[in-house]
Amino acid sequence: MRFNEQHTIENHIIKYFKNDLKYEYVKPDEFAELREFENEYLITPLFQESIKKLNGIEDDNLVQLLVKELKKIDNNEEFLNALRNGINRKDPKTNKKTDYKVIDFEKPENNRFIITNQFYFEGNTENIRPDMMIFVNGIPIADIEAKSPTASASVSWENAVGQIKRYENVAPRLFIPNCFNVATDGTEAGTRYGATNSPIQYFFQWKDEENAKKFAGNLELALWNLFDKSQLLDILKNFIVFEKEEGKTIKKMCRYQQYRAANRILKRVEDGKKRKGLIWHTQGSGKSLTMFFTAWKLRYAEGLKNPKVFILVDRIDLDDQIHDTFTACGGKNIIRITSRKKLEEKITNDERGIFITTIQKFAELGSGVQNENSNLIVLADEAHRTNEGISGINARFSFRDAFWFGFTGTPIDKTTLNTHRNFGEEGERYLDYYSIQQAIDDGATLPVYFETRLSKYFINEEELDKQFEELTAGLSEKQKEELKKTHGKKEAIVKLVKRISAIATDIAEHYKIYVLPNNFKAQVVCYDKEACLMYKTALDKIIPENWSKIIYSTGDPNIEDSEIKKHYTAKDQRRNIIEAFKDKNQEPKILIVCDMLLTGFDAPIEQVMYLDKPLFDHSLLQAIARTNRVYPNKGCGKIIDYYGITRSLEKALDFDESILDSALIDIARLKEQFKQKLKECLDLFGGINIEDPSLENLRRALRIFADNKDKQKLFENLFAKIKLMFEIISPDPFLKPYIRQVEWLTSFSLAYNREFKAPTEEEIRMEEYGEKIKQLIQEKVDLQGIIRTFKEISITDLYQMKQLEKMEAEDKARALEKMLKSEISINIETNPTYHKFSERLVKIKRDFEDNQIDLDKKIQELWKLREDLVDKRDEAKKLGYNLQEYGVYVISQEFLENIETNKEIKPFIQDMVEAITETLDKGWQESSKREEFVKEIKRKLTKLILKDYKDKIQVRDFPKYINRIIDVVQRKF
Repeated sequence: MRFNEQHTIENHIIKYFKNDLKYEYVKPDEFAELREFENEYLITPLFQESIKKLNGIEDDNLVQLLVKELKKIDNNEEFLNALRNGINRKDPKTNKKTDYKVIDFEKPENNRFIITNQFYFEGNTENIRPDMMIFVNGIPIADIEAKSPTASASVSWENAVGQIKRYENVAPRLFIPNCFNVATDGTEAGTRYGATNSPIQYFFQWKDEENAKKFAGNLELALWNLFDKSQLLDILKNFIVFEKEEGKTIKKMCRYQQYRAANRILKRVEDGKKRKGLIWHTQGSGKSLTMFFTAWKLRYAEGLKNPKVFILVDRIDLDDQIHDTFTACGGKNIIRITSRKKLEEKITNDERGIFITTIQKFAELGSGVQNENSNLIVLADEAHRTNEGISGINARFSFRDAFWFGFTGTPIDKTTLNTHRNFGEEGERYLDYYSIQQAIDDGATLPVYFETRLSKYFINEEELDKQFEELTAGLSEKQKEELKKTHGKKEAIVKLVKRISAIATDIAEHYKIYVLPNNFKAQVVCYDKEACLMYKTALDKIIPENWSKIIYSTGDPNIEDSEIKKHYTAKDQRRNIIEAFKDKNQEPKILIVCDMLLTGFDAPIEQVMYLDKPLFDHSLLQAIARTNRVYPNKGCGKIIDYYGITRSLEKALDFDESILDSALIDIARLKEQFKQKLKECLDLFGGINIEDPSLENLRRALRIFADNKDKQKLFENLFAKIKLMFEIISPDPFLKPYIRQVEWLTSFSLAYNREFKAPTEEEIRMEEYGEKIKQLIQEKVDLQGIIRTFKEISITDLYQMKQLEKMEAEDKARALEKMLKSEISINIETNPTYHKFSERLVKIKRDFEDNQIDLDKKIQELWKLREDLVDKRDEAKKLGYNLQEYGVYVISQEFLENIETNKEIKPFIQDMVEAITETLDKGWQESSKREEFVKEIKRKLTKLILKDYKDKIQVRDFPKYINRIIDVVQRKF
C-alpha cells in the first residue's frame, strides 16, 4: 500500500471519528445518492429527518417550508444564527411564530453526526473535492484537509490551509454553513484550525496539556477537542463570533486558552463552592474576547438561571474598548453605566444583563448600596490595578455574595498589592494561566526584542549629580540653578534640549532605516507632556510634520501651558487619529505619548516603541506588549530604550523567570544567535566552496539534500531563522562580514526550492522572503538564471534528454525522477491511467531506498517509465486528437457508450472542443468574467449533447459528465 493523503492520514482520521468519536462514516458513493444536485450543500433527506425528530413535526409541508427557509440564507453569519436559534416560522397549528430547532445543543445524542470523504462539489468557477467533510443533521459545518506527512518535506499543513483558501474562493456556496476548518499533515505540530475565511496566520494549534497523555498524538488531541460531540456543540453555540472592525466583519473562533478559561469559570460558578478565580493570560492573547465568551456562557447557561454579570474596568478608554468589543461581537443586552446614580440603580434592582462600568465609580457610592443576590458574577479587567483601594472595598461590599473573577496579563505579587490574593482562592495562584512564551509558541503574539541605544544619555539615578554636571557642562552656573529650580536634576537631564535633540535624530534615523521600509509604525513614550512637545518639535525638524502626532490626556486648562493645550484632543479626534495610525495607508506613522495608549491599546501595525520614560513592573510589561501583536511579515516587536530600564525589565519579569531569555531578547544576544545559526547552516555544506559559481558546484550542494528529508528540514529551519534574524538586525554594520555567506545561502535556497519543492510550481515564491532579503536578491542574486537553470524538464524535450545522458548517475536519477513526477502530476487529475504511472514511480523509489535495486537498475526502470509515458502522450496523435481534444476524450471514456466503435465520437469530441475554444478569450482564467465563461460553456455543451448529438451518442450521468468536462477545461484550456 502506498503512502498518500488518503491511505496515510485520511483513513486514519476517518477511523478515529468512527471508533473514538462515534460518528457515522458514509462512503462517497453512498453519500452521493443522498444528493439531488452536486452544487447543493444541504443533504436534504438527513436534514428533514433531523428537523422532524428535534421538533416533533409530522407535517411534510412544514418540513419543506423549513428546508426552503434554510436554503434562502446566503451568508455565513446569518447561517450560524440559524444553527443557534433555529428557523423562525409560524406554527400551522397555533398560528404563532415558533423557533424550530436545527441542532439540539442540550442533548448531543439527538443529533446526527456524519463524516464523509472526497465530497465532490460543483463550485462557481471550479469543481472541488474536499478530503473530509463533517455534517451535523445534514449540514456541512467543517472541512478537514489532510496532507500526507510522507509526501515531501515541502508539503505540510500550510499547503492544506492553501487548499481550504482556494475552496472558499472557487466554491463559496459550500462555505455558507461552514463554522470552521482543519488543516493537518499528521505531524506533532501539524494540525491547525481556523474559522471560515481566516487567513493562514489565524490557523492555530489546539493544545491540552492536562489531557495530552490520553491521546496517541496531537492530531487525535486536536480532533477530540474540536469534534467530540459535546465540545463541538459547545464551540458552535458559544465560541464563534462575528466582530465588526473598521467597517469589516471578521469571523473569530476561540483559541484553546479562551475556551478553557471560560469553561473553568462556568464550572466554578455551577459548582458554587469556590467564589473567586484569577485568569492570568499574557498581554495580546485575546483577553477581551475571553471575557466576552465567558460573559456569553454565564448569561445563557441554563443551570445558572439568567445571572447578572458586571464587567469592571479601570479606565474610561477600556470601558469604551470592552463595550465596543462586546457589541461588535453581537452581545445582547449590553448596558453601560456612566453615572453614580445609574450604578446604584443597577446594583440594587433585579434587572438582568451584562453591565459595564469603571471600578472608580464605586468610590462614589452611598454607604448602604448593596446587592446580596448570589446569582451575580463580576469579571474584573486589568485586575492587577486599582481593585484594592476605596473603589475595590466598595465594590466588594456592594457585591458581598457575588462570584469574583479577575483577568490580567501582569499580576502583582507583593506584600501590600497582591492580585493573586485578591482574586485567587486560598492556596491557588490562578484558575487559568497562559504565559508570554506559550502565546509566542502558538503564534498568538510575537517575541519582543529589546535594544539599548545612546547610552551616554541614559538616566543614571545612582550618579545623578555627576551626570548632571557632565550633560550641562556648556551651561553657566545660573542656567544650571534655573534648571534645578524648574525641574529638579532628573527632569532637567531628561528634558535637556541637546539630549532630546540627539535622541530625536536617532529615532528618525532608526525609523527610516529599520521600520519605514516595511510600512510599520511606532510610538515614542516620553517623560511627561512637556517632553512630548519637545520631541514633536525636534522630530518635525528632521521628518515631515504629518508623520507624527501627540496624544495625551486633557489636563487642567488653568494650570497647563498654552503650548500643551494646543495638542489637546477630544474623544472623537483621538479615535480618528488612532484609526489613521492603524491604517498603513494613512498618517501618522509615529504617535508621541506619555501615559495614554500604553495599556489596552491594540494596533498590530506598531512594531517599535522608543522608550524615554521610567516604567516599572506591570506598567512596563503592559507598555512593551503594545508591539507584540501579530501582523503580516512583522516577525517581532522591538523596544528601543533611551532611558535605561534594563534593571526594571528584569525585575518586571521576575514573576515568570522561564520567559526572561526568550520573550524579550537583548539585541547583542540576538547577534550571537545569528552567528551560531549561520555556522550551523554552513556546516551542512562540507566540502562546498561558496565562491565557486559553477553549475557543477551547485549540483554538488543540492546532492547533499537529495533523498534526505531530515537534512532538508534542518536546512529549511535554520535558513528560516537566519532570514528572520537578518531582517531584525539589518542594516547594522555587524552584518557586514556575513553578507557574502547570507547572499550565497539565499541564492542556494532559491535553487533548492526549484529542486525540492512542488514540481508544478511555475515560479519561485518570493512572499516567503522579508523585504531586506528581497532587496538582497534583487541586487545580488541572478534570479532569472536560477529559474532558467532549474526550469521543469519535459519528457519529450530531446535536448534535455541528451543533457541527461551526460550527467553523473545520481544527478541523472534525480533529474529523471523529478521530470516524471512533474509529468504525472500535470495529468493525474484528468487521466486516470496516470495513477498507475504514479504507483510505478513510488515503487521504483521505494525499491531503491530498500536496497532491492541498485542505482543502475533504478535509472533503467525510470527510463522505461518515461518511454511508457511518451507512448501515452503519443496516444493522442494515434487517435488523431490534439492535446485539448485528447483531454476531453479521456474523460468521455467514463461516460459515453460504445466510445471505441461509435464513428460519431471523434466529430463529437472535436465539436465540443471547438465550442469551448470559440467561447474562451485569451487569459480567461484570470478574467473577472471567468464564471460567465464557465456558464456559457455549460450552455453550449448542453445544447451540443442533448440536441445536436441527441440520437448519435448516449451519455451516462449527464450532470457529472458536464462537471468533469469543466474540470478539464480549467486545467487544459
